[in-house]
Amino acid sequence: MDLEFLPEEIRQDVFDIVQKDRQLYAILKDENKAEEDKIKNIFDEMNIQVMEFLDVVQKDFLKEFSDSISVIDQEPFIEKLGLSSVTEIVYDLTNLDQSRKMLFNYALFGRRGNDGLLQSIGGGRLTKSAIYLPSKEEEKAEDFIRNWNVRYTKRKVLIFGGN
Repeated sequence: MDLEFLPEEIRQDVFDIVQKDRQLYAILKDENKAEEDKIKNIFDEMNIQVMEFLDVVQKDFLKEFSDSISVIDQEPFIEKLGLSSVTEIVYDLTNLDQSRKMLFNYALFGRRGNDGLLQSIGGGRLTKSAIYLPSKEEEKAEDFIRNWNVRYTKRKVLIFGGN
């Protein structure tokens, strides 16, 4: 859909128009009640919802509430938005000798049918030196890595779906 059919004064305020299932959404760059009404009139035969861009991508809002629990049902708030929070940890084993590296990996990933830390907390491997885990298990993973005197960095990542 090209925005050329919209009048110029409206087109400059529209970030995008998207369709999800059979619903259309007009996403405005900024809050503009007058433009919202004009867009609704143009699409009067179609049920279009108009929203402000910041309502869609409130990064600070999501970041702030990413580990919040609902007071109503004690469920993680972000799961209500269809998101899950995982922690990505990138670690560096260069300060360990070969034997300690091997033991670290056995303890982290398991060996001979025995679970390692990641299996027990629901995490997994991303690359040779990067893992992911549910953010609620972050402290256990950090304690484990610190006990091995391994350098690491971490970051929280919001993903669609899944727990």
